[in-house]
Amino acid sequence: MVGSERALRVGFIGAGEQGRANLIPALLQVDSVEIVAVCDRERQRAASLGSLARGAEIFSSPEAMVAASALDAVVMACPPQAHLEVARHVIPKGIHVFVEKPPCVTTSELKSLISLAKEHEVVTGVGVNFRFATPVRRLREVVENELFGQLVHLQIQHPANKPKSPMWESDSTIRSFLLAQAIHAIDLAISFGGELSLATSRHQHADGSVLIHLNLEFTNGLSATLLTGNMFPSFAFEMRAIGSRSNVATLDNLWNLTVIDSGKQGRFSGDGKRWREVWQPSPLDSGYARSGYVGELQAFAQAIRAGTRFEADFEALLPTYHAIDVASESTLEETKRSVANE
Repeated sequence: MVGSERALRVGFIGAGEQGRANLIPALLQVDSVEIVAVCDRERQRAASLGSLARGAEIFSSPEAMVAASALDAVVMACPPQAHLEVARHVIPKGIHVFVEKPPCVTTSELKSLISLAKEHEVVTGVGVNFRFATPVRRLREVVENELFGQLVHLQIQHPANKPKSPMWESDSTIRSFLLAQAIHAIDLAISFGGELSLATSRHQHADGSVLIHLNLEFTNGLSATLLTGNMFPSFAFEMRAIGSRSNVATLDNLWNLTVIDSGKQGRFSGDGKRWREVWQPSPLDSGYARSGYVGELQAFAQAIRAGTRFEADFEALLPTYHAIDVASESTLEETKRSVANE
């Protein structure tokens, strides 16, 4: 736990597009956080990244950065193999770790990081910014309102057009896709559903692309269906929540939230049919706040100060990895697995 009297000293690793375009700008908006060092294996790229975080020292080696900078935490946006390697280096030193998704490639690697973090009592985090996006938070408020009724079912569509070949030393295009893209949708479903009890998956293949149907069941009776894959022309996202009182809330592309209430009366006609409420984020909302990047990093920093778990830590991603395992192993035949006791 770090006291509130000083800013957290953070080192940032990874000068790729995600770091430059999203995570560094978001970190600069987080209260009481100072980016004191930046690192990339290519020093010129590290220097370019450092220009965004003025005053940060430049390094081309994570080991040198950690040795020289007296860090409270590192934030990484690297390939998952680098996340794994650096996390294993810094966690035993008591340095807290936040990594962009995916944190690693396999479930066994994730379990090893969970054990290491528990042993050394450090806070960990995974960048699943959809959880913290303003429209998703508003959707959560809607479904938790007693007027909505009990949340019964989630439908999520997460179409994408890449990757179409294996990544990160994996031999599976499907697993690479799930880790690179669908991890967001799966994590969201589990964050709404709670304890996962069963995962079912099947694939459809055509012209080198795949369509993935993933069904999740939870111990509280909630079910979720996910349609995803790289068989689409572009990325999109839609999430629909169905309540026990015949209410439906739909989130379209992390922007439009529409709630249809079966009992709602139109103010002008008095007609109770086909009336709905629509909510959008304010145009004045910062893009980094609206999309969840500021929120996840702010919550991670708060967890470090309080000495508590961050809601999207390594352990919280374990059920998501179990579901990815099921979807990765699926063939044209349906694959089922109980995940409650894994």
